[in-house]
Amino acid sequence: MLYDFTEPSKFPFEVNEVRTEIEIDNLHQFVFHYKNKQTGQEIRYILSKVIIGKLDTLSDSEEMQSIQLENGILAYYKEDEDSQSIWWESENGFIARFVYYINANGHLGPLGENKLTQNELINLVNQVE
Repeated sequence: MLYDFTEPSKFPFEVNEVRTEIEIDNLHQFVFHYKNKQTGQEIRYILSKVIIGKLDTLSDSEEMQSIQLENGILAYYKEDEDSQSIWWESENGFIARFVYYINANGHLGPLGENKLTQNELINLVNQVE
């Protein structure tokens, strides 16, 4: 199977470390990590597709804020003190999401003043859709 994903090129902070994880079993999952090593800021771009069974990662979308994007895609925004995320259904049956958090010394820390705006997350989605 060949998948061709567009990755974002503009980030809301300086990215100086990039890596990718691929899991292919009953779940096809691709995780792109974009990190600033000095600040601990990290964005994960996660694309998941269940091959056997059923994916229900948007089942809690009722608890998320829905956002209609300019291209007509319906996305869902979620936030807590440690992370922010935006989820949407991507092409080829994938559930896509960007998850932003601070990972300092291997521990998640509160976002505090480093919190992103919803528009910054939406801009990431617009770069890949």
